[in-house]
Amino acid sequence: MARQLSSILIEPKLQGRLILYFVAVFILTTTSFYATGYFFFWRLQQKALQVGIPKGHVFFEFLGNLKYDFDILFFALGAVNFLIIFYFGLKVSHRIAGPFYKMKKYLSDIHSHPEPFALRKNDFFKDIEPLINKIKSEK
Repeated sequence: MARQLSSILIEPKLQGRLILYFVAVFILTTTSFYATGYFFFWRLQQKALQVGIPKGHVFFEFLGNLKYDFDILFFALGAVNFLIIFYFGLKVSHRIAGPFYKMKKYLSDIHSHPEPFALRKNDFFKDIEPLINKIKSEK
C-alpha cells in the first residue's frame, strides 16, 4: 500500500497534509449540514407534539420515513462529494508539489541541465521559471 501511495504522490508529506486539510473541511461542512437537517426534523417533531398531535399518530411515522430517506440521500451524496473533494485535493496537491519537486531536482545540479527550467502547463508557481533560468544563466 505504501509503495502504491508513493507512486501516486510526488511529495507524500506535503500532499498528505493538503489532502488532509481538504478532508477536514469536508468533514466539518458535512457534519454541520447533517446537524442542520437533524435539527430540522427534531424541531418539526417537537412542533407537532406542541400542537397536540399524539405520539402514535401516522404523521410521526411519515416524518420518520422522511428522515430515513433524508439520511440515505445525505450519506450517498456525502460519499460522492468526498470522492470529488479527494480527487481535486490530489489534483491541486500535484500542481503544488510537482513544481517543488522539479525545482529541488533541477537546482541540486543546475549546471548539468542543458535545457532551461520549465514547469507543466497547469502547474502553480509558473513565475518561478524565469527566476531559476536567470540564476542558471548568471553562474
